Amino acid sequence: MTNQAQAIAALIESARGQRPQSLDNREAEETLNIALALLVELSVANDRIDRLERLVAEMRGEDVATLRDIRYEGEVAEQRQDATDALLMRALRVLIDPRAQANE
Repeated sequence: MTNQAQAIAALIESARGQRPQSLDNREAEETLNIALALLVELSVANDRIDRLERLVAEMRGEDVATLRDIRYEGEVAEQRQDATDALLMRALRVLIDPRAQANE
């Protein structure tokens, strides 16, 4: 049985000819393609989150807005903020990496 990653790899390997390129800079083209792929993945994740929120709200007998407006305090809020900060650091690490500034 083939998993999703193997199926994608097989599809890529079966491609013929030159990969079309719109931009003059290959690295910029690759970065744009990665950003667009991430946008699609985020869209799918947001759709799934929305469906789960609606299901949980229905099961609890409340509005989706009520569920989405839940705010945390104390340790839970701190843990959530730490997770957000870590995500931002991972996503923006290239902007704060001192090695990138040394190459300029």
